[in-house]
Amino acid sequence: MLLLRLSHWLGQTHLGIYIRDSSYAFPAIEIVHLLFLAIFAGAILLADLRLLNLGFTTQSASRVARELLPLTLGGVIGMFLSGLLMYAGGPMRYYHNPAFQVKMALFAIALVGHFTLQIIVARKDSDQVRHEALLKAGAIASLLLWFAVGFAGRVIGYV
Repeated sequence: MLLLRLSHWLGQTHLGIYIRDSSYAFPAIEIVHLLFLAIFAGAILLADLRLLNLGFTTQSASRVARELLPLTLGGVIGMFLSGLLMYAGGPMRYYHNPAFQVKMALFAIALVGHFTLQIIVARKDSDQVRHEALLKAGAIASLLLWFAVGFAGRVIGYV
């Protein structure tokens, strides 16, 4: 109920009305959103590929995870802010869209899972990274979840 009231309020703000009524605001925000998505998804893909021993094999998994963490964090913050602006342009349309609801639920699960995995690996020394099979399973789950988030995101416009 709180989210519904917040959505109503957001749609009636000057910013929400401007984004909704402007011919260029939403597309411009979407471009920014997609740029941050590229940074975020690229960092996740590289971190997960390293855990699967499919890339950066000359560097430790902990080093790769540590060095990609600022990109991952910056990407998700940029996506969140630009996504909030996109939501402001039509909050009730998104609020009632089942694909958007699925996307947000999957996004939350994938985000917690990926950051948990990346931070655990980043905090380890290269000699301390154990349970390689568990890390590989986590990387595969991460990639599958992010693919599902992307799929649900694409479906939003068709529901």
